[in-house]
Amino acid sequence: MSSALKRFARAWLPPAAQRWARRLTQPAAYTGDYRTWQEAKAAARGYDDPAIFDKVVASARAVRDGHAAFERDSVTFAETAIHGPLVAGLLRAASKNEGRLHVIDFGGGFGSAWWQHRAWIDQGAEVTWEVIEQPHFVAAGREEFEVGPLRFRQSLDECTANPRSALILLSSVLPYLEKPHDLMAEIARRGFRHVLIDRTGFTRNHADRLTVQRVPKTIYDATYPCWFFSEERLLQPLAANYRVLVKWPSFDTVEIEAEFRGILLERVDQ
Repeated sequence: MSSALKRFARAWLPPAAQRWARRLTQPAAYTGDYRTWQEAKAAARGYDDPAIFDKVVASARAVRDGHAAFERDSVTFAETAIHGPLVAGLLRAASKNEGRLHVIDFGGGFGSAWWQHRAWIDQGAEVTWEVIEQPHFVAAGREEFEVGPLRFRQSLDECTANPRSALILLSSVLPYLEKPHDLMAEIARRGFRHVLIDRTGFTRNHADRLTVQRVPKTIYDATYPCWFFSEERLLQPLAANYRVLVKWPSFDTVEIEAEFRGILLERVDQ
């Protein structure tokens, strides 16, 4: 964690949240500058290990059953912590939709963002939360984790939300998609009211970079392709009809010429 982010954490986060940030920022290694997704994938290994899925399921069950306060990236936490920019963005979306919050959580696992923040979100809005995930996540989610507003879908087409009033949440997912720019173009085409990007890496030289990330072994042993983006290029499909409301630093750490941050965008062509 950089000195600036450490100061930010001390100033704005309670002690429990600071401990959460430190645990989630164990250094991951990012190497390479690959030309294609196929090249990066060939240099990676282990991400499809069933043991990783089993660990994520076990962590989500611990939260569901009250044995952990929340989980992130398969790591469980005993103390509650709030990610303030995320909650603020969600409540902003609800305020623009007569108190109704409809979230499309793309790549949201078993709904970890909702589980972590449900006490704050459910008090301030009428919530529907649809998670888009891989088929095996959806199957397990429908069997074990569909509680309250939480539902699981395999594609945008399955979601019940009217995009013109919904928020699409992209938290630590765009870097791990083969074609993230295609998804951004699809989001622009569907016209979601709000787009919330979080925990996403951006380069400082304004060019996309495709790396291989090694996950800290304290989480699980795996490597996989990971993008760092040109912010201008990533947001280009939204430029005509969206405005950036706010950006914030993320607590993910990186040792290459890049930084993690979040961005909230709102459609302006009402």
